[in-house]
Amino acid sequence: MRPGLVIGAPHIVRYTVPMHQTVPGLLPALAEFRRGQPVFATGFMVGLMEAPCMAAVYPHLEPGEVTVGTLINMTHVAPSPPGTSLLAEARARAIDGRSVHFDVVVADHAGEVAAAGEHALRVIDVAQFRDRLAAKQAQLRHHYSADLSSDHQRLGRQQQKLPVTAMVKDGTRARGRGLWRGKHLTTTRERKTTRQGAKGGGLLRPRPPAGMTLTGPRTTVDRRATPRP
Repeated sequence: MRPGLVIGAPHIVRYTVPMHQTVPGLLPALAEFRRGQPVFATGFMVGLMEAPCMAAVYPHLEPGEVTVGTLINMTHVAPSPPGTSLLAEARARAIDGRSVHFDVVVADHAGEVAAAGEHALRVIDVAQFRDRLAAKQAQLRHHYSADLSSDHQRLGRQQQKLPVTAMVKDGTRARGRGLWRGKHLTTTRERKTTRQGAKGGGLLRPRPPAGMTLTGPRTTVDRRATPRP
């Protein structure tokens, strides 16, 4: 960081509270926040307090440097509904090497203080930060892959424990890899075959599934003699 940041000099950011930055909009996935009031959320207020501190330091950064927040100590003392104009003012209080400490006050358009506190940020090398971030992301991917593999193995063990059953032609259950369907399951192809067989004299022989060959005596069904259900 280059020298030149003046202790006590004011740095100001103006902001108007938008409709979507109320308490319910901060973490809408959590019921605790969805039950909140329609005012500027404290989490968004923290971000607003950081903004003038960043603006104060940015002109003094070297190429390849960025800032990260390291401390926030604040009080949120007044509500700010959507549409409120806020003024955030930060003044550098101390510079400690690559860390800068600020006093911050946020007031509304009427001059009422909405929040106040202190914020510290640190100047870091962006390349080193990205290397550290990439290492952490790799750990997360490895952890996720390990969990996914464990889930697949557990699912496979559960499937192996399930009994394999099939419906044979007479509707009873049989273990193993069943190839016949139950009486109530009839494909369109079988129904078509049945109609064609009826034209040849009324004696029908059920067609087995593809790949199967009937062995043993032929079984015929006289449709005219079979009572309808």
